[in-house]
Amino acid sequence: MRTFEELADLLRILGDPTRLRLLASLNQGELSVSEITQVTGFSQPRVSRHLKLLCESHVLRRTRDQNEVYYRVTIDEDRRGLVQKVLVNLPGKDPITARDQERLTAILDSRQAQAQELLARMGVRPLSPPEIREVGTAVETLLKAHLPGNEANTPLGDLLDIGTGTGSMLRLLARQARRTVAIDQSREMRLVARATVLSQGLSNCTVQKGDMYDLGFPEKHFDIATMDRVVGTADNPDNAIREAGRVIKDGGHLLLVETPGLPADETRLVECIENAGLSLLELQKTEKGTAIVVFATRVSPPQSNAA
Repeated sequence: MRTFEELADLLRILGDPTRLRLLASLNQGELSVSEITQVTGFSQPRVSRHLKLLCESHVLRRTRDQNEVYYRVTIDEDRRGLVQKVLVNLPGKDPITARDQERLTAILDSRQAQAQELLARMGVRPLSPPEIREVGTAVETLLKAHLPGNEANTPLGDLLDIGTGTGSMLRLLARQARRTVAIDQSREMRLVARATVLSQGLSNCTVQKGDMYDLGFPEKHFDIATMDRVVGTADNPDNAIREAGRVIKDGGHLLLVETPGLPADETRLVECIENAGLSLLELQKTEKGTAIVVFATRVSPPQSNAA
């Protein structure tokens, strides 16, 4: 915010009880308009009117996915900081917000049940909690070894999760990112990922439709890209990793997780990394050998010395 007028306008927007209720729910993750009406009990026109004002004030962002539009709290630092200070001071025992939370929990339960049904129908087995912990330990070790500061909780900046699937990488890394974009070509898997986002309270994460061969983002747009068990199912893994490398900033990183063995064995993964013009930092197997974790970087070009 650059002027007193902008700050005054934002405070006016935040000073409405209806909009505060919307923000309190959206602060837990993306919701569609229909879900917001379920939470608040307001009519759709009323909800849409307030959402429009919040978007115009850059307090919310919106993403369309086929026939649904999803809203989330903005990650713009100046506005987000003020929004969070306002929300943290909302009455903790207010009966209206308590009822909203109960309805939001019911939506979460419905999303999770739908996600489980979709996964069962598709024959997809999510990673078990022990498997997630095993991969998480390996990922944490690599981040601690190779990111600036040598700390496991080093902020990751802007993260892109390619082929997000069930959202395993979101569970592990989204909280360390400034913002996270999760993409998947499958509408069903996007629904599953959104269940993960809401259940984990990842308000900095948006789930979008995306093609790993044509991501649709500018070059050098993200600090880190992740691909969890994507390369092994890709028809053209070289092109998929090359496209991931394209959107990583100079000095940024690519994190791959794969199941050991063909078609994504260690030799093939290293070959794909090199073909994409990336530099391999480390490749390791998890403790029980259930996954291969690869960490690579897009090397910054050498700085020219001005005469």
